[in-house]
Parts: sequence; structure tokens; C-alpha cells
Amino acid sequence: MEHWSKENRIAPARSTRRRKSRQEKPHIELAPGQPPTTQGKPRERVYVACVQCRFARGYPERLFEEEDIKIFNIAAEPSLDLYRKTWWDCLLATYATSFSCADPMSLRATEREHAATLITADLRFLFRTTISWMSFIHVPRFFTTFFNPITRANSQPSLIIMACALSIFWQSSEIGRGKAGRAFALQLRDQAEGALQASLNAGWIDENLAIAALMLAMFENAGYPQQSIHRSFASIHVLDRIIRTLSLTTIDASDPNASTFALREVPRVITIRHPHMSDSADLERETSPVTHEGCDCASLTLGRHWAGACEHTPLWMSTPAWDDNWSEGEFKKETCRRLCWSTVSFVTAISSYTTARQAAGLDLYITEPANALFFQFALLFPGESFVSSKNPKNSIWALNYRTMFLWNSCARMCRDLRATDAEKARFGMAAWLEADYLEAALKGHTCRLERAFLFQGREYLFITRMCISYEFQRFMPLAAIDTGSPFHRRKTEQWLTHQATVAQQVMLGLHTVTGQGSKGSITYRPFFAFWFMSQINRALSLWDLDRTLTVALDVSKALIAPIDQLSAIWPCPQLADLYGADK
Repeated sequence: MEHWSKENRIAPARSTRRRKSRQEKPHIELAPGQPPTTQGKPRERVYVACVQCRFARGYPERLFEEEDIKIFNIAAEPSLDLYRKTWWDCLLATYATSFSCADPMSLRATEREHAATLITADLRFLFRTTISWMSFIHVPRFFTTFFNPITRANSQPSLIIMACALSIFWQSSEIGRGKAGRAFALQLRDQAEGALQASLNAGWIDENLAIAALMLAMFENAGYPQQSIHRSFASIHVLDRIIRTLSLTTIDASDPNASTFALREVPRVITIRHPHMSDSADLERETSPVTHEGCDCASLTLGRHWAGACEHTPLWMSTPAWDDNWSEGEFKKETCRRLCWSTVSFVTAISSYTTARQAAGLDLYITEPANALFFQFALLFPGESFVSSKNPKNSIWALNYRTMFLWNSCARMCRDLRATDAEKARFGMAAWLEADYLEAALKGHTCRLERAFLFQGREYLFITRMCISYEFQRFMPLAAIDTGSPFHRRKTEQWLTHQATVAQQVMLGLHTVTGQGSKGSITYRPFFAFWFMSQINRALSLWDLDRTLTVALDVSKALIAPIDQLSAIWPCPQLADLYGADK
């Protein structure tokens, strides 16, 4: 390096330019809510100096090359690398100060150990009590990563923090940890959301960040006191953008077994058994009754393949198993598949609720299976890469998700102002036939796994038929869908009777409906209140259409009991307002 001495240094010339004020200097405005400076003053902006000086003041020669200048860029926020090294200590301090008067800056070894024990207990509680929406997590691998300090430090901070927030919140009803627990859960929620935004800003985006975003969306739609429509929908859009950014829904685009769908068409899965099968033969297969000779879904479940499922994930025992022989890459790929399908399940439930209340829905990337320009969905169904059955696309898990896609496509077509009457008529007829096929496929199963998922496949088939009867009926003849009336009365009565049965059974415990878990109380599931309210809305809509359908009123009364129980122990002004309007 050249030595700079007084002899070869040129004296700096006196500047005649007016000195800039602090407000005029180059700076970056920061978002509100920043931590204070080291002097305890509010942090409002970061001044940028070194990157503005291409030449050292007073020197005629360039001291640094253009590429070298980039080394000195000052980040607008604290170093993400530093946060990755300290987030675990911050979480320990947060837990330690929640149960004692410990100094968060100097925790003793015993305090750190106790805090770590509490965090582990909360994570275990989450997996023991959560429903299948989170079964995309391979629990043994999750805890292997969590207990290793090196791999834990390289994990998304928001994932662990958000998991703890969700767990604590579900324990914090009025008969649980109460108001203090909910306040602690909100504190962790804020930390997790901050960590998630920091990762997004830094470009550190991976499947674990998507998992954290799904947990955040579940929290925002769970029925807590500060819940709002804005936060609920915003969290879902963040999740949707992360999945789209990572292109998780197209990871199987190169696999010929992955199902793809056409734009503005009913999402039908066509499995061609013979390369020379004609279209008419294929259509006949799709619309004819389906039988499953020796259904083997039960032998492919997590409960059959993992001895610890009953202890650690009792409500996931009917989900597809994982293959222990998979490589690291195959495990990650299957995690991404199941994450996408769980997101579909979650946002479809939100869509069903908003439709029942005749509210504005969400147009999301994750719920549109087709696109004219590129694949939006080229994804194997959960367990399809592991399932060795005769027709994995007709497994109980695949059929459930196919009913969700069918419902989402109908809801989207209803909102499509560009579709012609002829297109809607053709779509409605095809959707009705697909609903018949899927119902026959579900009836053909002998595995008895439907109850573990609250018969959600049949639920979506029914509301799909309601949608067709309400929205598409005027575009097509009634004989084409074989209803004989605006809706099929027999199926309606069956659906209503089932809702009344569910309402009565869940009061005795969720396990009486699903057949899984011994402590399946709905007290840990405040979001169920919104589901019961949507069922009341549908029952009353059916009664408005046919006043002789008095069973709809009986069902509405039966559904009030679980809502009363949940609203009493989960204070939520938004829920109270909606429930009061319904009553």
C-alpha cells in the first residue's frame, strides 16, 4: 500500500460551500417505534456520510475504488447478523422477566436454564394441542434443530418466538393463564413480527419464514382482544407473498405426477390409466361412482409410522406419515408441499367464513390453482411422494384438498366480472359433476379418517353446491344439475343434522368428534367461535330460502352453546360485536 506522508500530501483547499444543517444532510428516515439511542433519545433517522464521499476531502486522487466503497455502507437498521446471534438470549430474558424480577442484561445460569425449560414446555404444548394445520412440521427434526445451539442460531428467529406466542395465547383463556398470559403472548407476537419484518427487509427469506408467517396469521385470526380485520387480512397477505416469492407452489413443476390446472376451469385431477384412453372415457371415469377396494390410507398415517405421535402430536395421528429414508432435501421439499396445502386449508376456512357473512373475500395467489402464463400450482398432494397406494390422488388427504380447490374456484368465478354467462353456465355444470365425483370418492373410503378432519371435505362440497345453486343456477337448467329445487333438500337436511351433532359433541370434548386425543377441549381453540358463527349464518340463509326447513332454526340454536362458551372465556370485542349482531 502506498505510504501517505506529509510531503506527498496536498493541503486541503478551503471549502466555500455553505455548511448543511442536520435536516439537510443525507439521512434515512426510520419507521416509528425504533429503540432509543445510547443517550436515551428517540431514534428518528440515520445520517449517511461515508457513502456520499466518493473522494476524500482535500485529496485530488480517488482513495477507494467503486467496489471498495460498498464495504463501508452503513445499514439503516441494526445488523441482522448481530440479531441472529442474540435473539435467543433476548427470548430467554423475556421469559425470565415474565416470572421473576431478573435483570435481563445479566441472567444467572439457573435463570437461563429455567427460561429454556419453559420455552421447551410451551413448544411441546403447541404440538400436543394444535390441529392438523401445522402438521407440515416434522417434530423430531424440529426439536433436533432447536436443541442444537449452532443450528438454532441459524434458524429464523421469528419461527421459535411466534411458536411460543401462539402456544401461550392458546393457554391463556379466562380459565387458563388469563389476562397476564394474553399480554405476554402479545409481547412475544410483537417480537416475532419485528423479527419477521427484519428478515424480509434483509432478504433472508426461506420456508421457515413462511412457517412463521403462517403462525402469525393464525394468531391474528384467533380471536384475541385487539383483533382487527386489517391485521387479520394483512397477515394473510404477507404469508401469501412469501410463498409466492419462494415459488413454493411450483416445486414439483418438473414432476409429471404433479397435478396442474387450467385457468377458469374446474380444478379436476385427471389420472390417465392408459395412454390411449379417450377423453370421453376419462370423463366417464371422473363422474362415475368410485370405490376403494381395500382402502389403505390408515396404514399410511403418522400414527402408524411414528411411535411418538400419540404422545407428542395426538391430533396429527391421521395425517400422512414421513419417510425416514428421505434425504435432507427431500424432507425440506415435503415440508414445503405440506406448508402450501396447510395454507390452502387455513385461507379456505377464512374464505368460507367471509362468504357465509357475505363479506368481501381475499384474492390470493395460494388459492388460485391456475394461471394463463405460468403454473401457480404444480404440487404433489401431502404424502403423495410417500404414499404407495393405487391412486394417491384419491387418498383421503388429497380428496380433502381437492374439495377446497373446488370451493375456491367457485367463489373466484362468482367474483369474476369478465366471465360470460355461457362460461359461468359451463363452469357451474362442470363444478356440480366434480362435486358428485368427489363425494363418491369420499364415500368409497373405508379408512374412517374423515372424522379426524371434522368431515371438512364434505363440508366444502356442501357449500360448493350452495354456491352453484345460488350463483350459477340462473345460467343453466335445473335438470343439468339434478336438483329439482334451488338446493338439494335431502343433502341440506343431512348437513344441518350433522352440524347439530357436532355442536352437541364438541361441548363434551373435541375428541368425541375427531376420535383423537384425550384432551381435545375447544377451550384451546378460540377461532372455532368464528366457524360456528358462519354455520349459523348458513343455516339461517337456508331457512330464508325455505321457511319449511325448521330444522335450520334448531341447528342455529344448538350452535349457540359452543359460541357462548368460547366467547365467555375468550374476550374479543370483534367477536362480541359479530355475535351480538347474529343473535
